[in-house]
Amino acid sequence: MATASRLERLAVATADGEAMKPHRIPRLGVTGGIGSGKSTAMAFLAELGAAVASADELVHRLLEEQAIIDRVERHFGDVVVQDEQIARPALAQVVFSDAGELVWLESLLHPHVKRLIDAWAREQEARRPRPPLLAAEVPLLFETGMADVFDYVLLVTAPEAARRKRISAKVTGAEFKRRAARQLPEDDKATLSDFVVDNTGGRDGLKRYVGETYATILAESGRRGTSPPSR
Repeated sequence: MATASRLERLAVATADGEAMKPHRIPRLGVTGGIGSGKSTAMAFLAELGAAVASADELVHRLLEEQAIIDRVERHFGDVVVQDEQIARPALAQVVFSDAGELVWLESLLHPHVKRLIDAWAREQEARRPRPPLLAAEVPLLFETGMADVFDYVLLVTAPEAARRKRISAKVTGAEFKRRAARQLPEDDKATLSDFVVDNTGGRDGLKRYVGETYATILAESGRRGTSPPSR
């Protein structure tokens, strides 16, 4: 378990050279490969009292915004639009068969996802009482340059064979391979993360580690002087 956040270890600097300040409520990005157990970790964080969000859910919301629908239709044509809404299966068929088109779509959506996560976090900061921790599940957190939204990153990992087995009923081997190819190697993500849990020990082990991570972040944010949750 890490004892210092990326704010310290990477010495992130702002334009005026001052160290980047932690957020009022600590922000945790949760990432990991397909089948690693990210969603289960998020459920445990919610049980502990964290406010949680999902980048995938935000993407679904974006695909319902008229400005995004218009951009997608101009680029791909009406083959991906049905009843003035984006037909997600048709869009997926196009972008997952053409790497260049997938890059185009991600370049359109990911800056908006980053914006929405930040807006969501600011909304949580205005709540009374405030949640003690904000956690967002972002599968491509490092790959999309979204790590700087967060004070900490938790990587949930597991051997490829275990991850394949967990999602074998939902995802084909070819689809697993395609998704995995889009992500950084696990070792690289581990190096960039503050907390890494090898999720091969079952739910109890994952729950215990998530609880330890939660406690460590709250303790560190208290030492930093981050505003405690309102009572």
